[in-house]
Amino acid sequence: MILDRAELDPWALFIAITALLTAVWTAHSVRSAHDVQPARFAELPLLALLAAVIGSAVFGAAEMLAPLAAFLGLSGALFALARNLSVPGIAWLSVSFLGVGVGWLWSCLFLAGLALPYGLKALALIGTCATLAMTVVSNAERIAREAVLTHHRWRRPTRAPIAARAYFEPRISVHLPCYAEPPAVVMQTMDRLAAQDYADFEVLVCDNNTQDEALWRPVERHAETLNRKLGRPVFRFFHVAPLAGAKAGALNFLIDKCAAGTELVAVIDADYEAEPHFLSRLAPFFENPRVAYVQTPHDYREHEASPYLSACYAEYMPNNKIDMLGVHEYGGAFTIGTMCVLRLGPLKAVGGWAEWCLTEDSEVSVRLRAAGFHGIYVGETFGRGLIPATFDDYKKQRFRWTAGPVQQLRRHWRLFLPTPWARSLPGWTKMLEIVRCISPVQTLLQLITGLVVVVGAAVAVHSGLFPAIELPPVAWLLAPLAAATGLVRTWHRYRLSGIARIADMVRGEVARSALLYVVLLGGIAGLSSKPLTWRRTPKFGGGGTLGGAIGSALPETLIGLALLSGALWLASAHGVLGVQFAALSATGMALTALRFLCAPYMALLALRDAERDGIAPGEPDIAPEVDVLPLAA
Repeated sequence: MILDRAELDPWALFIAITALLTAVWTAHSVRSAHDVQPARFAELPLLALLAAVIGSAVFGAAEMLAPLAAFLGLSGALFALARNLSVPGIAWLSVSFLGVGVGWLWSCLFLAGLALPYGLKALALIGTCATLAMTVVSNAERIAREAVLTHHRWRRPTRAPIAARAYFEPRISVHLPCYAEPPAVVMQTMDRLAAQDYADFEVLVCDNNTQDEALWRPVERHAETLNRKLGRPVFRFFHVAPLAGAKAGALNFLIDKCAAGTELVAVIDADYEAEPHFLSRLAPFFENPRVAYVQTPHDYREHEASPYLSACYAEYMPNNKIDMLGVHEYGGAFTIGTMCVLRLGPLKAVGGWAEWCLTEDSEVSVRLRAAGFHGIYVGETFGRGLIPATFDDYKKQRFRWTAGPVQQLRRHWRLFLPTPWARSLPGWTKMLEIVRCISPVQTLLQLITGLVVVVGAAVAVHSGLFPAIELPPVAWLLAPLAAATGLVRTWHRYRLSGIARIADMVRGEVARSALLYVVLLGGIAGLSSKPLTWRRTPKFGGGGTLGGAIGSALPETLIGLALLSGALWLASAHGVLGVQFAALSATGMALTALRFLCAPYMALLALRDAERDGIAPGEPDIAPEVDVLPLAA
């Protein structure tokens, strides 16, 4: 007997209802990171039964029995095998993987039932199978990335020790690289470092390639002033020009300048104001000789009064406060450039900082883990920096963060091969690194594939090659349920990361959408063999000009308008294409257009905030961007 797509409709509806109920249950159970309210496994069948009862109003009770049994069977297996999962976590992972399998089979049967030419149908089915493979890997990666939402037992540290042990106080060298920074910002960073409640440390400040002496001379004098106040030579200042390698070059320079007996190196960006216990609370982790680095989250200050900066802040936080904790739990913690501490010996042994990579911070953690060490990511904030003042600077920062991991994959792909060929990294770590590195490329392929399928099908129907596509009635129930589930989980992630206001959550999603183009561009650039320029994020503030704001988002604006025009054409051709296909396709294309059009909105929002606060247009870079980073051969 050949399976019919309609036989899977009850399964799809049950899964969609269960996913929404589970999202609500998870939001109620997980109040903060690593704090899960206890739940009994007996509650899970009640949730599934409720989903079946709701679904039976559409298909009848008998049709709900098979998906209910499959869900409970999978949940029971997870309960027996994965004792670290919370009960809501078991429900979420069960419905997720059940949804992947049923969704793939449903899609294949739907495509098989369409009156398409055999070649086009075969191509569509091949694409569906490829999508299944990527979805399975992505869902497996989400087990780690969303561990805060699904786990209640933790194998790795979740907090830093409250106080350092008196007998363990290794010498720490704090490295502060600068390039064309506002002197007042750097000096405030130095002041906060001078206030550390840790005895045995030094601070090395390296200003590399700044041409204007008015920027680095005050910092040099301030180092001397702080040494006089402290009564000992804690601060040492270096101005080096020329010095290749951008930030990585400066950090490598400082490695050779550490005082004798230095065991640990701390890295802090020029605009970060560290808490007094930054060093004292992180140093105890290194009593374990296999710990090579400890990373704390990026966090930011001076954003509350600005809608633009608040949007950026909200966009940053879920990854820093939620995703990174889960990756740490599965052994994939990596350094992210500031507010981190590393063991000097292993850092030198693996070759120091990579001057060829735009993300020299996360790259070095790959080599350290491959050398047999591991790292720790602590979710507590130990310092706050400044958010890029203009949308163009925000995009520059995200370009580095996107292209760099792709460069890492190009250089280190052999480390990520299956165990028989590469034994130095655990399997979970390999998968997490691969998925993180290919994520922008995967997003680009999905976007292109979706557009090609929609436009190709619309043109073929419009040309009379095959009849209008009619969607099954269940699709109109699945779409709002999926949207509601996404909204609940998005709201929950923001709440867990410290974003409480709905308005800020909306702005965070706008900021995330506004970066879509630069993420795609960064993914392509990382694959290229051409040299990439390391472009700093200016700290001078300022909002630029109207022309500059519009120009910074011009590609996104043009793409968004083109997609919006396509959506209008699809909607207007509903008589030929069919109302259902036209409505769904036009809606999808319009939503994609809005994601690109968030970019000019963010650029203008940044300009408006700067003008409202009376900030002068941003100054041009004081020194040219001279550090060209060659990619791996």
